[in-house]
Amino acid sequence: MTRLILVRHGETTWNVSGHYQGRTDTDLSDRGRRQASALARRLRSVHLDAIYSSPLRRALDTVEQVAGDAGREVLVECGFTEIEHGLWGGLHRSEVEERYGETLRLWLENPTLADVPGAESLEEVRSRVYEAISRTLEKHPGQTILICTHDAVLKVLITSALGLGLDSFWAIQIDNASISILEHDGQRARLVLLNDTCHLGEERSDSRGQAL
Repeated sequence: MTRLILVRHGETTWNVSGHYQGRTDTDLSDRGRRQASALARRLRSVHLDAIYSSPLRRALDTVEQVAGDAGREVLVECGFTEIEHGLWGGLHRSEVEERYGETLRLWLENPTLADVPGAESLEEVRSRVYEAISRTLEKHPGQTILICTHDAVLKVLITSALGLGLDSFWAIQIDNASISILEHDGQRARLVLLNDTCHLGEERSDSRGQAL
């Protein structure tokens, strides 16, 4: 059984301001750095055979202390990077609503039908994430792997593991610096933990103002 410990990066300055990040390389906020420290304390007693991260700085900075404590190198996997938001990238939620109101409505109600200019579809995200997961499982059978990635990636991965359609995307809540766990037996995945934030205490982010 291979165990995948799935971590969302800590809170960023753009999470706080309500901007769409996508592939933009944003920094952790002060709270995000404290969340990263809390995450490291939570995982200090967990044996990790390998640590993977999205190439974006907010994910790498989140797992830096975890990797140091575990004595592991962080392996960068581009397949775990965030969804490409196209023309929405860098815009505030209010700007997206003003310029792309109908598309935003579709994105929030039926995301597989939303055609954002220049953006990835959820099906495209699922395809590349599954390829990255397959490579990881092949390299680490029976081991415990930590993957630090992003909200959209985790929503797609978890809905697919549960056999849900991509239109269930918004049914999954993934908080900053949260921990979810999938166990994989080589044939199928089993969700054993979802969006655990007990290590964050008062440092848990309020995700209601975030843009995705």
